[in-house]
Amino acid sequence: MSRNPLRLIADLWRRFLDGPQWMRESHGLGFVFKYYRSPSLKLLFWAMAWYERLFSRPMRLLFIVIPMFAFFSMFTLNSPAVFTFLFLLALLAVDLLIGLIFRPRLSVERDFPPRVKCGTAFDVNYRIRNLRRLPAADLLLDPNIELPELRRVHGFKYCSVGGRSEERFVMELKPFKRGVFSIPQGLAESGFPFNLFKHSVLFGRKEFLIVHPAGRELRNLFPRDGGVQPRLSARSLPRPGDSMDFYGCRMYRPGDSPRKIHWRATARCRIPIIKEYQQEHVSHAAVVLDTYIPRVRLAAGTLRALFSLSESLLKVRTNRPFEAAVSLAASVAETLTSESYHVDLLAVGGRIVRFPTNGEPDRNCDPLLDELATASTSARDAFAGKGAAALAEDALESGTVFVILMRWDAASRAFLGSLTGRGSRIVPVLVSERVPDTEMPDELRVITPDAVLRGGDLPL
Repeated sequence: MSRNPLRLIADLWRRFLDGPQWMRESHGLGFVFKYYRSPSLKLLFWAMAWYERLFSRPMRLLFIVIPMFAFFSMFTLNSPAVFTFLFLLALLAVDLLIGLIFRPRLSVERDFPPRVKCGTAFDVNYRIRNLRRLPAADLLLDPNIELPELRRVHGFKYCSVGGRSEERFVMELKPFKRGVFSIPQGLAESGFPFNLFKHSVLFGRKEFLIVHPAGRELRNLFPRDGGVQPRLSARSLPRPGDSMDFYGCRMYRPGDSPRKIHWRATARCRIPIIKEYQQEHVSHAAVVLDTYIPRVRLAAGTLRALFSLSESLLKVRTNRPFEAAVSLAASVAETLTSESYHVDLLAVGGRIVRFPTNGEPDRNCDPLLDELATASTSARDAFAGKGAAALAEDALESGTVFVILMRWDAASRAFLGSLTGRGSRIVPVLVSERVPDTEMPDELRVITPDAVLRGGDLPL
């Protein structure tokens, strides 16, 4: 069945406006790729992408040198520039001819994890099959995969694959910033023999990598009193089904399931004995993250980043107190899920995200961490105005509320006051460089950003 020509033209035009899929968007062109879809500008990007894909850096230098020798060789045939010009042309011809003979024809599979944790290295696995009898030499895999926020720490740089053979390679990458990053389409290029012309093969597709905040399990978040269960929240609902924690035995009662009969005790006592299990509960909690930063501080930070000449352009700039607050929120969420809690509400500033439950404790923390991966500061104060009361009411429905603050002012005091005394357990934490001078409630804990980002146990 033939395709509609108009639809085919529309698909080609859409691909043209999307830009080269193997080109990195970290060159400051992310806005242009996503929002500003100018045909003339996209044509420039396509030309630049093919220029980088076909010619190596030494070849780009020769594009400047060869016209100079060609210009001086026009004046006299006895000039040394003539021999140099002819030698360079022969070198280019030999490199292009041998490169075309040994050009790679590969089938490459890339195994890329969809989610990783900030500051933790991970592996990218490659499976390369050479479809030709000739070997594929001097292969460089994924030259555009490294970003300022994602760098290669270990693994191959160049590799070779024999004719009709298969090889597996591993590259170790490490993310230095949380967020969602665009991974370009895979590119396997060969500069054999003189690394002037590049012959490449595209593989895979454009992917997105979610980098979660650097969280950890807080062992002192739930002090235990010798029991097998963590401390229950103010809202604890019975979990449907039978628990696996053995409680004891009792005599048989009409209506008990025969599957619960303790046969050894029944034989010993000569009467039916039933095994009892401890009833499990699912405790619910909410995490509220403060994202408010005044507009003056936001503008000052932006100007400082733009006009700072002492910092490298490739340095990953972050707001250290806010990153510490996000990391602490991720640590609390991971600890809650590991302790059979269900975090059914996450409030990042004024944005509320609910996570429904089916009655079972949710062991998967990825939806929570996905939301925290894209959290950003805001000049809108969620603790002031009409939205603060609605936020407090929604958080109190969970029973236990963890409030992570970055400031201690009138708005945060009022919001914390609206939560206390309502029958719920409130755990407020202030991430700050110094202890505020004003009076604080006894339950408020102050933690420095360095203590959160350094790791280890926190004084909660």
